[in-house]
Parts: sequence; C-alpha cells; structure tokens
Amino acid sequence: MKKLPLLITLLVITLTAFPQETQRVMGWKISHQAPQNELKLNLATSIFSSMPEITYERILHTDLSLGASALVSLEPDDNDLNLALIPYMRWFFGGNTESLQKCGAGFFIELNGALLSTDIDENVYENETYVTHSKGTTGAGLGLALGWKYLTRNNWVGELYGGAGRDFMNDDAYPRVGITIGKRF
Repeated sequence: MKKLPLLITLLVITLTAFPQETQRVMGWKISHQAPQNELKLNLATSIFSSMPEITYERILHTDLSLGASALVSLEPDDNDLNLALIPYMRWFFGGNTESLQKCGAGFFIELNGALLSTDIDENVYENETYVTHSKGTTGAGLGLALGWKYLTRNNWVGELYGGAGRDFMNDDAYPRVGITIGKRF
C-alpha cells in the first residue's frame, strides 16, 4: 500500500516533466511523436534512365523540410551525367497543418543546389579529321522545382515533381524530375 502513492507521484512527475504532443482521434487523446524522417526512391530516373536516385528528407516544421538526393549512373556510357548530389529545401502549401500526420505533405516549391559529375564531348581536329573525346568535368548549380507529396495513414509517401537547374560552372542545365515512393519513419 505504501508503494501506491510513490507510483502515482512518479507517474505525475513523468507526465509533467516529459510532455508529448497529443492528438485527438474520435474524442480520445492519443500521445505520440509524429515521424519526421523519410527515405525514398525515384522510380522515374531508376527505370527510364538507369540512374537510381535515393533521397533522405527531414521534416523540420509543418510546412518546411530539408533533404538530399544522390544519383549514380549505372551505365556511364549512355548518360552524360555520372553522379549528382542534390541538397534541397521544400516549402509546403495548403496541407493540413493541424494534424501531425499530414505535416510536410501537399503542394510544395523546392529550391535545390547540385554538385554534378558529367562527361562533355569535345571535337578535336587530329590527322585531318575531327575526333570526339569525352572529358569528365565537375559542375555546381542552383535550381527550382514544383511538386506534390501524398502521405498515407501508414506513413507511405508518394511524390510527383518537376523542375530544372542551371549548372554555372559548365554553362549547362540539369533536370529535376521525379516520381518517388518511400516511407516516413
């Protein structure tokens, strides 16, 4: 019997010292921490151009996230782009910001940067003929994309986005296109 007041005291201290975010479901208060990390695969680049793109994204606020994508060409002879690292920031509009489960979803604008490794073909005049040589270069640029993110109740994520960026070092452009699927955890 002496342990019951001690147990109640510890329970009250725990609940007040470590508050959690709460949410109402059918009148019941449910306490839990909403997942804020996402891991995704871009199906568009993986299937159509043999360049798998893996993305990690962190939800910082109900309408703001930061992430990074990495692309690697599996067939460097067929693609000019060999490797890309694309950090980005997304600003979400029109989502349901009252629900913890729906933050970081809906229409978004993305600002991205890119570090690129590309092959550029050069035409060189050798032995009275023009010969094409492939030369590896490194580039860096900035870009913009628009898109939509859908989030299910089981924290599966689907995205559709498109945009482009400018490679300032090589006076070129890079695409930012995706149909992604992933999981929020």
